Amino acid sequence: FFRWSPSFFFLCVPNAMLCKYEYDVPLDDLNKAREIRVCSVKRPHMRGFWFGTVGFFVAFVGWFAFAPLMPTVKAQLGLTKGEIGLANTCAVMATILARVVVGPLCDKLGPRRCMSFVLLTTCIPVALGAIVTGPTGLIVDRLFVGLAGASFVPCQFWTMAMFSANVVGTANAMSGGWGNLGGGFVQAFMPLVFLIVKACGATDDAAWRISLQVPAVFFLVLGTTMLFFSDDCPEGQWANRIESASAERLNWTSVFTTAIFNRNTWTLVVLYGCCFGIELFVNNAAVLFLYNGFTKGADCDPARDPGQCRVLTQATAGLIASLFGLMNLFARAVGGYLSDLYAKKAGMAGRMRVLMVTIFGTGAMMVIFSQMRLLPAAIVMLVIFS
Repeated sequence: FFRWSPSFFFLCVPNAMLCKYEYDVPLDDLNKAREIRVCSVKRPHMRGFWFGTVGFFVAFVGWFAFAPLMPTVKAQLGLTKGEIGLANTCAVMATILARVVVGPLCDKLGPRRCMSFVLLTTCIPVALGAIVTGPTGLIVDRLFVGLAGASFVPCQFWTMAMFSANVVGTANAMSGGWGNLGGGFVQAFMPLVFLIVKACGATDDAAWRISLQVPAVFFLVLGTTMLFFSDDCPEGQWANRIESASAERLNWTSVFTTAIFNRNTWTLVVLYGCCFGIELFVNNAAVLFLYNGFTKGADCDPARDPGQCRVLTQATAGLIASLFGLMNLFARAVGGYLSDLYAKKAGMAGRMRVLMVTIFGTGAMMVIFSQMRLLPAAIVMLVIFS
């Protein structure tokens, strides 16, 4: 029943994965699906789509689990604004290196084992966040938790392995966008878990520590499940994939070197940094910004009267902050659809036009959002900006 290999992530692979499926979707010559059937979880195409999407979603929940609890964590650990900022920066920085490493691993091992590896290894620092006692521990823990952000690579790699060129842009946008939805979900979910734990009799300090175990369990369960119940590609195992007749076997080092010295690479790096980088910043900072930024009067000081001065509680600030990430429910899918639509008319130039218009619009909305001083107006602009 099992195919064994020296490596753990070649371990416990059901032989069923080596069998050919009876595909029920239109296929191209590489067995990639030409349709996206969202309501299906049938192997291999839609099963891979949903495991990649949910894997990235859960990774976001663990990656930013600290952020919506930060008002409590800050008070319990005596953190400064600078220490929180450094921890947030480390959580984002770690994913940069991790993604560079995971990309070539996906080429070699396939997306399933890489996604599982990311989730099963990062569930450890997610759980260990509960033993943090000061700023140094928080910074180190968030640095390692940030490795969960590498799950984006196998998420997108999975859809590219399963879907044909006519729908792959939409598939990538849907999987990436709905995965990013975890960044909004966690803002409302973790304060709710915190309140439930408190209602069971825990103190504030114990409640936030116990709450962090919930996303750790998500990581563990999903990372294990996908090893047994999903496929790398339409043929099952990554080693059995059908490659295009024109595909070349290239040395990874030469490919990486070529990419480094290609100006288009750095153009996309800057553009992606401007959009996704801002998204990560908002996910980290939104709850604290809303919690501390809006008071009941100009003469009201939250530092002196924290219970009566603030307009929002930690839970309501998290609920409002979740709106930013929840827009991924449709926003990225729309972006993918528009990208595919304009690609049919103008090729890659059409995709680039959609990208540039989106980046410009996001920047304009950011400027307007930064000027909001009333909470209702800030909420409206947060939604539009997202």
